[in-house]
Amino acid sequence: MSVETARLQQQLEVYKGLVEVSALINGITESEELMPAILDVARRVMNADAASLFLVNSDGDLDLAVASKQDGPCGPPPQRLIVPRGRGISGWVLEHGQSLLVPDAYEDPRFYREADKQTGYRTRSILCAPLLRKGKEIGVLQVLNPVTRDAFDAADLGAFEAYANLAATAIDKLRTIDRRREQQRIEQELSIARDIQASFLPRDLPARDGFSFAASYRPARQVGGDFYDVVEIEPGRFFFVIGDVSGKGMPAALLMAQAVSTLRLILRPQLSPATALARWNEMIYGSTIRGMFITALLGRIDAPDRTVEFASAGHSQPLLVRADGTVEEIFVPGSPPLGIIPTRSALSHTHQLAQGEWLVSYTDGLSEAFDAERRPLESSGIQRLLARSFSTPQEIVDALLRGEEQHRGEADPHDDLTTLVAGCA
Repeated sequence: MSVETARLQQQLEVYKGLVEVSALINGITESEELMPAILDVARRVMNADAASLFLVNSDGDLDLAVASKQDGPCGPPPQRLIVPRGRGISGWVLEHGQSLLVPDAYEDPRFYREADKQTGYRTRSILCAPLLRKGKEIGVLQVLNPVTRDAFDAADLGAFEAYANLAATAIDKLRTIDRRREQQRIEQELSIARDIQASFLPRDLPARDGFSFAASYRPARQVGGDFYDVVEIEPGRFFFVIGDVSGKGMPAALLMAQAVSTLRLILRPQLSPATALARWNEMIYGSTIRGMFITALLGRIDAPDRTVEFASAGHSQPLLVRADGTVEEIFVPGSPPLGIIPTRSALSHTHQLAQGEWLVSYTDGLSEAFDAERRPLESSGIQRLLARSFSTPQEIVDALLRGEEQHRGEADPHDDLTTLVAGCA
């Protein structure tokens, strides 16, 4: 076979190999399958003894991801091999973003001989190309030692660069697929977490002796740290609570679930809210993480005589909405949030509700709702929203949510928002 015929035959094999790699990119969606397949095709078409694929790690250096040899399996290396950026042939190619043809590796001062020492492989000649996609570094692809010749030549380098471009496209595609799968997995897990968290909130709120409740809960993310609960501990006697776990997302949601479950174990008919807060704190203290804490307003309602006893752990003061539309803040003596100190004492406040009066409690996601210019709604803004008469607690909840949305405008919610309204029409 003439030299010209041999070269044409090689070009045909290269073309066939590129078509094969293109088919692999379209047909394989798993990194564990695609990268070894691309590497095997590159080694076979370039008629090389070995091939390797390095990926850029979090430090900006190169990790050997897959290796292929003519007389061995293709797969991850038995031990981790890291090539520092700028070191060796592959490190130089990564640093400069340029392909490289090395006819004699040991004559090239850039050759990283430590790799041969670690693997026991003797490198003669190298083709090495950067894997780049839309200006982003992905890694480096290289083949070692042509089988039938002493060294690679310039014609080999042109074909190999085409393989590198296809490999970069394939890896970028798989990473996009992996990110999409991970996002779907996270969304599915968050959906499950949201359902679990919702199970800790009451499905229906009790009503007795003219007393009724209404509430709303809106997490800033898919899960949050706000909570509320209403428990009829015995006929005509209710405990209610509204609270806010510091932080957002999954850690706050986990602590919220723990807090609600713990409180339900504590509540007893003759227990005062102040004593319940102290016991609640003792059970929570030591189990919070990274300085997290809970603010809460806990109340007990005796429906027959319409008395309400409050105790607060660093929470926003409740509001009283009278039948004539006037609004005032009820002062409840405060104490530190739950989970900060091991023991605590809390003071309580008792209020006698008149017919047609409503108690309104909320988390700071309402008072700290910001508009586009970062102006908060504040307690004064909430009181303006409530300055009229209401017939049901749900009307109050709806008025607060509408007012918060109008105040916020196009700005996104920055915190969880919960409201709880109780009263006797």
